[in-house]
This record gives sequence, C-alpha cells and structure tokens, in this order.
Amino acid sequence: MFFSVASVRSFRPRPYHVAAALFFIILGAFFYGPYLNDLPNGIHTWAQTDRLSLALNFYDYGFDFFTPRTSSLESIGGVTGVEFPLQAYLAALGGLVFGRGSIVTLFRLLDVAVTLLGFYYLFRLVFERTGHFVAGLVPGVFLLASPFFAFYAGGFLPDPFSLSLSFVGYYYWARFFESRHFPDLRVAVLVLGLAALIKTTTVLHLSAVAGITVLWAFMQPDRLTLRQRLEFLGLVALVLATVVGFFLHNQHLNETYQSGQFLAAARPIPDPETLHDVLRDVRRGWLLEYATITQYRTLAVCGVLLIIFLRRNLGRYLPLTLLLLAAVAIGLLFAQLMGAQFGVHDYYIICAGLPPAVLLLVLALLNLSQYTGPVRYGTTVGLAVLVFFLAANGYKRLQRRSSDDYLPFSPWAHVWMRGGAAEMAQAGVPAATNVLYFNERAPNISQVYFDRRGLTWIPPSVATTKADDFLGRMAFDSLDYVAINPALFAQLPADQREAMAASFEMVGRAPAIILRRRNRLRPW
Repeated sequence: MFFSVASVRSFRPRPYHVAAALFFIILGAFFYGPYLNDLPNGIHTWAQTDRLSLALNFYDYGFDFFTPRTSSLESIGGVTGVEFPLQAYLAALGGLVFGRGSIVTLFRLLDVAVTLLGFYYLFRLVFERTGHFVAGLVPGVFLLASPFFAFYAGGFLPDPFSLSLSFVGYYYWARFFESRHFPDLRVAVLVLGLAALIKTTTVLHLSAVAGITVLWAFMQPDRLTLRQRLEFLGLVALVLATVVGFFLHNQHLNETYQSGQFLAAARPIPDPETLHDVLRDVRRGWLLEYATITQYRTLAVCGVLLIIFLRRNLGRYLPLTLLLLAAVAIGLLFAQLMGAQFGVHDYYIICAGLPPAVLLLVLALLNLSQYTGPVRYGTTVGLAVLVFFLAANGYKRLQRRSSDDYLPFSPWAHVWMRGGAAEMAQAGVPAATNVLYFNERAPNISQVYFDRRGLTWIPPSVATTKADDFLGRMAFDSLDYVAINPALFAQLPADQREAMAASFEMVGRAPAIILRRRNRLRPW
C-alpha cells in the first residue's frame, strides 16, 4: 500500500498534502475573495444578520460570551440565547486587532477557513487510504458545487462551520479504527463535541459515532483497555452534558430576557396538508439549490456502487458504512423533528442531509480508487473531468446566488438599505443611539445595515399611519430617531407628512428618510 498504518499514525505533510491544501486555498480565494467585505446579502439575509449582529455586539458591549446580544431591542437589552457563538466571538476578538470595520471580513474569512479545513480532511480521508490524489479532491469540490452550501459556507451561519468540523472529527474517528491509536478517538470526540455546540443538530452525529464505537468495543473487547473505555465514555458524557448545559443556559436567557430570536424548539410537520405544502415548496424552490442535476446523478451512481461493493464496505470500510447508515437515519429523524421548517429554510438540512451524501461519495471513491493499471488511469481522468466541471459550475452558481438578480428569490428587500451606516454617520446620529425602523419585519437587517441598534415597528397599515403614531411609539421606548424607506414615506398621507415635518427634523434623505424627534418631553 502507498500508505501504511504507521504513516497514518505519525503524519507528516507530504507533497500531495501540500498540493491539496494549496488547491483548496486557491479555490477558496477564487470563490469567496470578491465577497469578503460584503454585508449579508441574498437568500436568508435575516438569519445571516442575526449572526453578524452577535459579533458586532460582543465588540460594542463587552466580550461576555455567555450573555450574547443582537442589535434588536425586542428582548431586554438585546440579550438572547443562541447556540455556542464561537464564530461571532472570534470575529469580534479579531476586531480588537484590526478594528471594528474588519469584523465582517474576519467573520467571513473564519467561516471560509474552517470550510476549507473540512475539505482538506475529506481529502485526507480518501487519499491516505488510496493514494489517489484526484479522488481526494472530489468531496470538497462536490460541496462547493452545491449552490446552497457554497453560498452559506462563505457567510455567517453556523451550519457549514459545524459540518466542516464534523469532517475533521470523522477523519480522526476513521483513523482510530485503522491505527488503534486512542488519542485519535479522543480528538474525534472533542472536535465533534465542538461542532455539536456550534450547531445542535450535530449532536446526533456525535451520538452515532459514540454508539458505533461502543458497539465495536463490545464486539472486540481486546482492542481497548478498561481505562480507555472509561475515558472514552466519560469524555462522551462530558461533551454531551456540556451541550445540554449550554442549551439549558440558552433557555434561561430567553426566558429571563424575553427573547425568541433564535429557534430553540422542535417544529414537526403537524398534519398531511402541511406535509403537502412543505414537499411542494422544497420541490419548487429548494431541490435544485441543495444540489445540481449532475450532483444528484453522481450520488445515484454512488448508491449503485455502494451495493456493488457491499462486501468490501462491510469489511474494510465497516465503520464508515455504519456511520453512513446512521447518518441516513439521523436525516430522517431530523425531518420528523424540524420538517415544518424545510419549506422556508434551505440551510436547515446542511448538518442533517449533507453528511450521508458526503459519506456515500467517500465510500464510492474509496472503492473506485482500489484499482491499478488502466482502470486507475481511467478513473483519474474521469474524476479530474468531474472536479473541473463541478468547480466551474459551482463558481457560476455562487456568482448568481450572490447577485441582486437571482429569480425567483430576488429582488431582495434590503437592497435599499445599502449605504445606511454612512448616512447615519453623516446625519450625526450617535453610534450608541437606538433607532426605530419603520415597517421592517426582520429583527436585525436594518440595524446591521444602518449600524445602529434599535427596534422594528410594523403598523397595521402604512397608508393610515399618523404622525402621532410615530411619536407615541418612539416616546414609549425613548427613541429619538426613525428610519423610513423613502418609498414607504411617500405612501403616508400628505397631511401626515406635513404633521411629521412639524414634529420631526429631517436629518437624512437617502438611502433612508431619517427623522429626529423635536420634542423629547412628549409623554407616551
């Protein structure tokens, strides 16, 4: 074999490893370089700004990791319960070094770096068992060709970050079964535990890894010492207890500070009618965002290869095969728990649906790469063509999805807000001032784009809203400024616009109409 067990245990970077790392770094720079300085954009800007606002508020209001805040004051002080906000915290810490204005870039860079790290460990998972360089590149490029994964991997959501850490954990877990090197198992549990803290869905995969390992130790009792068994079980229990403890802490924060910004409850499909609606929405809206036609066909071929090489999979690659079966079961279980969200949120399946797809692909590559001679040359050429096609198509799809013209999802409701932060500064609105954002639903989009904390307010009807309604709402929360989309301001009755001119001073006109309340003594 090109790689022995000894070489797996004492890893030293080889030219192929360095080449793979450079390949993914260059590919990542090509894919994500143009967007590193951009505020959240495109599909689900709502969820992305929620996460970015955590980083901005860590920087602005102290680095209290266990009391995170967003820019929405719907909760008391903006405090909210949220899954382990490691990305936001690290980006905010980076802001101490490079300045507050670098937080967006650092946040995106961190997510891209961990995504590329996951690709690199998928490469090692294949290459160190086959010596097939091109085959090792396929899983990472396959993920970059997935429109929704590629888009979110360079953004602010925790799902791709957690999934990529899972791949690191899978690598060390699989290496443990080959080397019997117990520290590898320890690393796998810790990395998967961190991934589970960042995205709770991943705790199911950690449980699967733990269950398969316990089953293996039971079937082969001589492979682990009693001390190692106890350490493994204790480590798993500690990690799971940490995940549960952090979840309970978040529940406490949500109750104490009256927050509901981040979903912390199951959303099963309640009835057949809802199931029909969800399936329709997934089929029409998300199916070709999850993967392209080429990717679905590739996975179908991998499914056939899984059956063809079943004996080999149940022998040499038994741990990965069992993990694949567990991942499929986890995906089905997650659909039962959170299925009602699938019709609206494509990113919900990243940590539940992509692991079985990637494991199926990895097993196919491990089996195809066993051949030598002409067959190996043929697979090398075929996989190289696939890598090129997937990378080129993935890049085009990422450009399209990141643009302002991505039908049927666009136009984006937040496009008019661009330049809002500069307008606020030019209008002399103090950075610490809270602002009322008129007729905006999302809790943090306006606050992030205008770089001012505050509240969103949706009146029963824009056309019937009166100047006194603005004054009463602002007095209730002691707000001095209101930001209004100029198109909405034009919809207000003419007499009410005149009344507002008497009660407010206009300090900004574009991109928002920014009004400052004249009389701060008005009672609510």
